[in-house]
Amino acid sequence: MKRLHALDTLRGVAALSIVIWHWQHFYAVSGVWPDDWQRSTQPFYWALKPLYDEGWAAVDLFFALSGFIFFWLYAPAIREGTIGAGKFAWLRFSRLYPLHLVTLVAVAVLQYFFHSATGNYFIYTVNDPQHFTSALIMAQQWLPPTIEQSFNGPAWSVSIEVLLYATFFILCRLGLRGFWQAFLIAALAIPLLWWNGFVARGVIGFFLGGAAFTLTGAIAARSDARRFARMLCIAAPALWAVVIVEIYLGPLHAAAYALSSHSPNAGPWHTGDNVFLLLFFFIVSPVTLMALALHEQVLGGKWERFSFLGDISYSTYMLHFPMQLVLALIAAHLTLTPAFFENGVALIVFYAVLIALGLLSYNKFERPTQNLLRGSRKRPSAPVQ
Repeated sequence: MKRLHALDTLRGVAALSIVIWHWQHFYAVSGVWPDDWQRSTQPFYWALKPLYDEGWAAVDLFFALSGFIFFWLYAPAIREGTIGAGKFAWLRFSRLYPLHLVTLVAVAVLQYFFHSATGNYFIYTVNDPQHFTSALIMAQQWLPPTIEQSFNGPAWSVSIEVLLYATFFILCRLGLRGFWQAFLIAALAIPLLWWNGFVARGVIGFFLGGAAFTLTGAIAARSDARRFARMLCIAAPALWAVVIVEIYLGPLHAAAYALSSHSPNAGPWHTGDNVFLLLFFFIVSPVTLMALALHEQVLGGKWERFSFLGDISYSTYMLHFPMQLVLALIAAHLTLTPAFFENGVALIVFYAVLIALGLLSYNKFERPTQNLLRGSRKRPSAPVQ
């Protein structure tokens, strides 16, 4: 199997989920966050509350998906030396860099005009030459001058992906394989959450994704694989139901904060957000990946019709903030208030345009540019990776 359509679909859904989380940006269309903004006034809030409140965690699904796919497609070839550092780097560069560069430059220009119109930058305020240079080499979240988000802010995760690719390649050359090695790396990265959360989330998610891949392969090879696959396909929705209940009612957060208040020395280890994040990392994400992969591989699930969402996931992720910035500029010139973006129609139209632009970007820019850079005019049978 050259691709897992179920995981492609999940990647696309995760990318589109980030848009809901970032819809709050429209409360700062003037360049300044109002003190009285209300998350609950956003479109369809009670139906979309899990994404409005905790949609940031969709990025962590990206990291886990990357780990799963890279352990599957690249780890054996890197260990065996059939793919070298240069080729591996070029494959990743040709996939990620063209759209990254276009959106980086576009946001820099748009921020200039927004600042000229309002006296402020839109959302991401650190837009200086140093940060531009760091972003230009896709290292803005792990190299100085700072780790503040800048320019096309969501691209922070792409920066971390670049760091993960280099780490993954080196570890594979050193013999990285198997569930326990990947799991141990993820576990050892937990303390990094209190040093650099961006890097920590990337390392934990990526290597847990790799651990999930090794477990998936072991289960698929068993004679009773179908039974295990069915169990996981029941467990994954059950876990997501728990996540949704937690977001609406908050029992885990309440318990964690209560424990923290009775343990003054507990520090950040017992805050609700970190407990939520670690449980999401170590339980929800891996089980979800395994369930989807086994549903397709072992149970014969059909996901092909939805996998286009995965094809356009990179473009929808990278384009949504530049689109917001364009709308903020329009709002500044037409004196539109945040109330305009509290309308459900605005959200629906935004999504429609974003998906259309994503399809256009993928088919007319990303894929042709990648093929040009890789020196091939053939249409690959697998999605661009």
